Amino acid sequence: RYAGSDEIAQFRKRSTASAPPRHCLTLDDNDYPKHVWAFVFTGKYFRKRGPTGYQLAHLADHKEHNNRGLEEFGVEGSGSPPLPFGLFTSPANAAFVPAAFLRPTDFAPRVRALLLRRAYRLFGGVCRLAPPPLVEKPLAEGVWDPDDFEWVEPVGTMEHMPAFLEFRRERIAELAGR
Repeated sequence: RYAGSDEIAQFRKRSTASAPPRHCLTLDDNDYPKHVWAFVFTGKYFRKRGPTGYQLAHLADHKEHNNRGLEEFGVEGSGSPPLPFGLFTSPANAAFVPAAFLRPTDFAPRVRALLLRRAYRLFGGVCRLAPPPLVEKPLAEGVWDPDDFEWVEPVGTMEHMPAFLEFRRERIAELAGR
């Protein structure tokens, strides 16, 4: 996905550039993870309005600049960490959180780590939250353990996932010019 406002403006044909952005695919900007959650709850694509009082938060960094990936993840084996851009459109790396939590997810490492660990507990058995060789970091002394908190039960079902997958297949074919 395009990583910044200049690239998004180029993608939306609001500006031009002499060369395409590096390390980019043509994907919708922040809508992909929102589409997943919209289909889970409504069976329809995201209509540019999320739940009132909530905003989409990325659990792990998705840009090279000031990336905290090596602080927030363990590294398995001898591979080097990949560029993080795909984490922007990864539904496993995004959650709707109360709007008051948005800044803490950006600037409070303990809150970020707690939410990331909670995502591992919820989704780690069915998907990778980060590309290899990144893995969940072992719980260290003084780090909040999600098991020490009371969480509400997850909501939503897989009922509308076939409709989502068809929507994404059509969107990717459109972006690929097919």
